[in-house]
Amino acid sequence: MICKLRTTDYGLLTLVCLLAGCHSFRAAPPASDKAVRADKEPPPALPGKHSLRVSQYVFLADFELKRELPLFQELADLRDQVHKELQLPTANTVIQVYLFEDEKRYERFMKARHPDLPRRRAFFVAQPRSVGGTEDLLVYTFWGDFLRKDLRHELTHALLHSVLKDVPLWLDEGLAEYYEAPPERMGINLAHLEHFQREGLKPNLARLEQLGQVQQMTPAEYREAWAWVHLMLRSKPEARAVLLKYLQQLRTNPAPGPLQPRLAEVFPSPEEALEKHLARLAAAHPSPTVQR
Repeated sequence: MICKLRTTDYGLLTLVCLLAGCHSFRAAPPASDKAVRADKEPPPALPGKHSLRVSQYVFLADFELKRELPLFQELADLRDQVHKELQLPTANTVIQVYLFEDEKRYERFMKARHPDLPRRRAFFVAQPRSVGGTEDLLVYTFWGDFLRKDLRHELTHALLHSVLKDVPLWLDEGLAEYYEAPPERMGINLAHLEHFQREGLKPNLARLEQLGQVQQMTPAEYREAWAWVHLMLRSKPEARAVLLKYLQQLRTNPAPGPLQPRLAEVFPSPEEALEKHLARLAAAHPSPTVQR
């Protein structure tokens, strides 16, 4: 499970948690120092004995980080992939990635600092600075079996928020799930595709765009968000152009309006187009667990 945590200027926390998609809700501010002191076991400090700068990221850990690991080059390539495919400018904003050495230390830290949050493998935090208008972009996670997937997802959030004023919730998660897939899969989320083959889909982009509160979203909405992103990036050039133009507007305008009417200019029935697109993907990538 993956989460994105965003700190607003008003001190509230907006949490976006991924569960084969994402769950989201508002949570209380981090625990106070007094609450932390009341805990019988003090939380571990943030890792930072070793640091490694890779592209726009600074990885911090209490164990040695080996630059030659393929993961780090892949994450550097992810930055280039996101900016190139979405035609977004690069940013100099540093993204700090705190890597705990194991799940236990990570969970102790998160429980002490954010006791109201559920157990999740990773968090993305956009934290306003006390001075200036920029944000600190932070990722918290631990070294484990899902590190590659988790970092690709969370760093996509961070890269988008480093250059855009804001990102609509459904699009933010749809893009993150698109780019969490290994690059050789061309954005195909096999778990979502298998679910669609089993259960089908009744898409409704206009309804999805109205979900402004993270509490309203279910895993189904996150699967659908990925599907819409894949349709726009991997079907007709005109659909891709709609998404790219919309992202350009988000660079200066945090609320450019709904995307559905613009997509309807490309597809007479966007929902029907999405169903056909998923059917083609399923035919090309059949799931061995789905009965034919």
